[in-house]
Amino acid sequence: ARACFRKLVDEDQVFGFITSITWGTGELHQDLARDQVPWFGSWGFFTSEWRDPWMFPTHMATIHEAHANSIWVRDILDPETVAIIYLNIPEDRLAADAMHDIYDPAGIEVVLEQPIEIETPDHTPAVIEMQAANPDHVIHFAWAAPMAGWMIAAEQQGYWPPLGVSGNHFAAEALGEFVGDWPLKGMWTITTFKVWNDNTEYLAALEKYNPETLLKIHHITQSGYAGARIFIETAKQVGPDITRENMMEAWEAQPWDAGPGMGITFTWGDASYERENNIAETAAHDTLRCEYQFKYNQAAASTDFAVWIPAPEQYEICDTFD
Repeated sequence: ARACFRKLVDEDQVFGFITSITWGTGELHQDLARDQVPWFGSWGFFTSEWRDPWMFPTHMATIHEAHANSIWVRDILDPETVAIIYLNIPEDRLAADAMHDIYDPAGIEVVLEQPIEIETPDHTPAVIEMQAANPDHVIHFAWAAPMAGWMIAAEQQGYWPPLGVSGNHFAAEALGEFVGDWPLKGMWTITTFKVWNDNTEYLAALEKYNPETLLKIHHITQSGYAGARIFIETAKQVGPDITRENMMEAWEAQPWDAGPGMGITFTWGDASYERENNIAETAAHDTLRCEYQFKYNQAAASTDFAVWIPAPEQYEICDTFD
């Protein structure tokens, strides 16, 4: 990631970075500050993105999502026991810890914490371990590909927890091609934006410019669209004198709507003091607290966009975790 960054900044002399789906967003904070380059619309996976005065994420951080999803599980599903699957990286281990902040005071026992690796070829042993732990509900905060593999193994073993499965990184119209009908027994995913059949402008743009991706949309393509949309609006507002500082001042001066039907307004507070004084972290940007819960409704992707629907149990979730 750093080699790519250096090429783009030193050789290509980019104005800034816009949108992302890369682990590099958690590693390049010092580089952004040293070169005074903003990153707008980063995918927000790492909490450190939200606390970087040079970054303006457009999707909720993993730890916040884990905490908010746990509130939903506690209040809506009311399990006695849960199990946690997490991607075996520091950020997701912290997400697992954040879940305990909700479950432990509520008397909900975490009977298993199961790390998962991106490259695991066979998830059968993990599913068998989960069956033995026998939780009421399983929460995954991992990565889509290995979790899809886990669910395929669960079907092969005839296993599904009685109160279903919830987690993140599954809001994708094409997910059913990989996991099929088995998760229709009960599966939910938390994400930042409203389900896409409400996103009229976003869908119209896809139909016009990139129709072959219409049934491949997911939560980070929403994030990318929101980031690009706000960047363009900001540039128009700033006018011909577009500088990095002018753009950042504009982003921090007002709330910014993600687009029709997206259901999110971003408010990045003023972090100019931190930038001017080389302070690495700010609390001014980390303001997003509400998300949405989708329910898996069908496996087949279609222009009805019914693979995921607003969770009828409760759609919106707000968290106060810092």
